[in-house]
Amino acid sequence: MKIIGIDLSGREENPSGICILNGHKLILKTLYKNDDILNEIKLTKPSLVAIDAPLSLPKGRCCLEKDCKCSVGGHFRQAERDIRPYGRVLPLTFQGMKMLTMRGITLARELRKDYKVIETHPRTSQKMLKMDDLEHDLARLFEMPTNTTEHELDAAVAALTGFLFIKDCYIELGHPEEGTIIIAKKIA
Repeated sequence: MKIIGIDLSGREENPSGICILNGHKLILKTLYKNDDILNEIKLTKPSLVAIDAPLSLPKGRCCLEKDCKCSVGGHFRQAERDIRPYGRVLPLTFQGMKMLTMRGITLARELRKDYKVIETHPRTSQKMLKMDDLEHDLARLFEMPTNTTEHELDAAVAALTGFLFIKDCYIELGHPEEGTIIIAKKIA
């Protein structure tokens, strides 16, 4: 079983971390363009793709622009409200989050034609799994390269969360009709 985790950037010019979880091995990469990410996924043929980015809009919103009549729909989905006891998230209407959300929606729409896709929040999963030193903690669990980037490590936690999703050891926040965020169950 292969799982891909993606720490998606808001812009194609910025690095996105990619992790392929294959058994006990983490393959970490940095990619930029949507086409490169899609090609990597097609080559890998994963069971699941876990993306660190909002993959839907708040209920009642057609966009995230403040001057649109849909803006009365709010800045948060139920998933963002539900995650607050576990971790901090930004409003989807912040400029950087708008770009990330729209890129995430576009990528997920394309991927869902062929793959199971979930939205995750690696920093919250990291907290739930009590991983204080991410590189060290992941290296204890998996064979992985050294000299990793912050984005690649976040992608690794996204992939790990995807594995926990498959193993039914997760928390689902939000509402399926609006969009959900999958995080790891808290360890004792």
